[in-house]
Amino acid sequence: MRLLLCTDGSAHGQEALRFGALLARASSEPATLLAVVEQATERPAVERALEEGRRWLAGAPSPEVKIRVGHPAEQILEEARSADYDLVVVGARGRRGLTRFLLGSTAERIVRHAALPVLVFRGPRRELDKMLLCTGGQARGLAVIEFGGRLARLAGAQATVLHVMSQLPASPVAEDQPTVLDSMSRLPAMPSGLAGHLDDLEFSAEDLIADKTPEGKHLQQALGILAELGVSARALVRHGLVVDEVADEACGTDYDLIAVGAHGAKGWMRLLLDDVTQEIMHSCLDRPILVVKA
Repeated sequence: MRLLLCTDGSAHGQEALRFGALLARASSEPATLLAVVEQATERPAVERALEEGRRWLAGAPSPEVKIRVGHPAEQILEEARSADYDLVVVGARGRRGLTRFLLGSTAERIVRHAALPVLVFRGPRRELDKMLLCTGGQARGLAVIEFGGRLARLAGAQATVLHVMSQLPASPVAEDQPTVLDSMSRLPAMPSGLAGHLDDLEFSAEDLIADKTPEGKHLQQALGILAELGVSARALVRHGLVVDEVADEACGTDYDLIAVGAHGAKGWMRLLLDDVTQEIMHSCLDRPILVVKA
């Protein structure tokens, strides 16, 4: 896995770099260490930060080291587009209340515009043993499972596959109909044609898999992907509103990383999808978030 590890020399940037070094030391491909400064006069400070990063990467393939001058998000996005990277790792400050929307304007801009997965580090976290992989159903949700599984294999981590069921089943009645549940935290009234799925809303993951419901088939497929990658995994179903249930599970258990999807919808739905991803990013401020584009 080819990693782009980014820092601005700040404390939270260096913590992200240290966490990324965990993955880089397990990878057979050299990482790129990128420092971005807004003024050339800041270069000596980030050179010291990059030297610290090199020490954390001891034992990994020799990294490529780069310094860019300019707007942090723009420079990181440009570097991400310039080479065949698999993952961008950036740091973000965790904030609450009204200022939570400033949670790294740099980090959020990178998440929104990068075409590849982005790991936004909040910590402190010094290990990666347990991952929560959130899937909303359909092939789109499997993108989170596949990439999250690759990361779990690299780190030697265990995975929990989380699926939230609410007023609507996560899988649509027909495969070509878009599901609302995997993209919205506040749902409209349930169409009468889906009333037959109500019984499923109290089932466990094991029940859904055993009964071969659409959700159960999806979870079984997700577990199969992780098994092929050699990742130890379990499936978990929670019932309620998507953002609330993801937050409760993520914040209530000692996961080292939470993986969510950002779907490539269009028009007004894109705003809703991005909003849900942001809500999940802001709901648990003390651990890393992996955002995978589908």
